Amino acid sequence: MKELIKQEIIRYVCENNSNYSKEIQTPYYDEPLVQFASATDELFSQYKKIIAPEHLTPQEVFDIAYAGEASSPQTVISIVLPISEKIRSSNRSQKEWASDEWTLLRTFGDDHFIDGLTEQLSRFLNKKGHKTVNPTTLKAFKKYGNEKGPLSNWSQRHVAFAAGLGTFSINDGFITEKGIAIRLTSLVTEAVIEPDKRKTEDHTANCLYHSKGICKACFKRCPVGAITEKGHDKIVCWQRCYGEESQLRAKAIGGNPEAGSGCGLCQTNIPCEFLNPMAAVNR
Repeated sequence: MKELIKQEIIRYVCENNSNYSKEIQTPYYDEPLVQFASATDELFSQYKKIIAPEHLTPQEVFDIAYAGEASSPQTVISIVLPISEKIRSSNRSQKEWASDEWTLLRTFGDDHFIDGLTEQLSRFLNKKGHKTVNPTTLKAFKKYGNEKGPLSNWSQRHVAFAAGLGTFSINDGFITEKGIAIRLTSLVTEAVIEPDKRKTEDHTANCLYHSKGICKACFKRCPVGAITEKGHDKIVCWQRCYGEESQLRAKAIGGNPEAGSGCGLCQTNIPCEFLNPMAAVNR
């Protein structure tokens, strides 16, 4: 079952027409990485303390999605979608705002394509008799904020960490074997699939700054100074990426204003853009 799921995800990403931009003349995403976590992994309970008490466990996701039914999730599927080279390269020379290509990705890649991918995988597993749900489609899913900045009650980055797909960066991005310039999505299913082992329990092991005290490339790339030795100022970053001016920029080139232009400068033209820099250091 594990290989069947991986093959279905790869097939959809590589063959579906919605993963191609006619405007940019490139796919939005390259071949994905897919790994699995146990729905009963203790990390999901710990996230209520690490992230917020409102953060959902896989069991809570199923309790909401299948209210009144006796359903127990077994597996969480985490998917890494590496942003394609052409889109990444367009953003490398940017100094203040995201490139047009990166901005259009926010609307047509992040929203449209990823939703289609998770819908297809849910259908695929449901047809095989396995209840499956994308937590971000539930009415209970929410994005909100506290004194530290924006957060959600289903963190794709923390799910990916549980599945062993990578670790966090000083800029709060997620560094995988295919780098930090990625998108993440996930599903919870009752299909029993052997979980992948995490390579490390150190949640910042792939970051050069956290692990070796070197780099700071993302510090220099941030146009609003939101990344420093003290960490990442999520509020300043959010205002830049999704505030009023960002929304106007997205609208001006045919994007969804609500998606904003994003930024991505701290994910491009840096050592961890498309690979895990610590893998080379540790060889």
